[in-house]
Amino acid sequence: MRLSIGGVLADAATLWRGERDLIVRIAGVMFLLPILALAMLASGMPITEQTRPEDVRGLVEQFYGANMVWLLLISVMLDFGTLALLKLFLDRQMTVRELLVAAGVRLLPFVLLGFATGAIINLGFTLFVIPGIYLFARSWMMGAAYAAAPQQGLFAAIERGFRLSSGNGWRIALLGVGVAIVAGSGAMALLIVAQMLTALAGGAQWVQAVALVPVAAAGAATYVAFLLVRVAIYRRLAGSSNGI
Repeated sequence: MRLSIGGVLADAATLWRGERDLIVRIAGVMFLLPILALAMLASGMPITEQTRPEDVRGLVEQFYGANMVWLLLISVMLDFGTLALLKLFLDRQMTVRELLVAAGVRLLPFVLLGFATGAIINLGFTLFVIPGIYLFARSWMMGAAYAAAPQQGLFAAIERGFRLSSGNGWRIALLGVGVAIVAGSGAMALLIVAQMLTALAGGAQWVQAVALVPVAAAGAATYVAFLLVRVAIYRRLAGSSNGI
């Protein structure tokens, strides 16, 4: 089956309209709060206009080393929210409470799968941009496959996700990267505004914290848009493979 880009986007919009209230409640906790925490942590990095490009890498490494525990907790919380919303759309035979409990029970394999696919994608990007994007596209459905049928295990999810993306790698890449760029640009614009407001206030911490809230909200909205497109792609491909 050849994916229709317009059809996928229309499906994603339908998913949003059908479960908007529940999505906002889950994303408000599982996406907005960790993204806000990450933004506040990152705002403490001593990178200015005078920082030399060759020094940036060292500062980033210091940041990761000093905040590794917090960054891991933020990553796990984002993964929990992602798995909960994936199961909302792909395994909806349970109440909201059961949904969250099931996401918690299945979280560790999902996190491990994320680390594995992330490592593969990073390996692709070390070669060149195009291999990295292609590997992202071929692995993006693996997490969705696990959320839809966790009882089948990680290896089955990896195989099914890779198989479903066959023949549609570049369309999936276009959809995923395109949504990330378009939605993420709003968050970047708000981040620039937040930095300007903080500078005008003389670097006051409370101004920075308040200004970062809409940045985190835009980041959470980007996560939601990215996830809805992911679900829409998976449902189309999985439905086709099942003869639907």
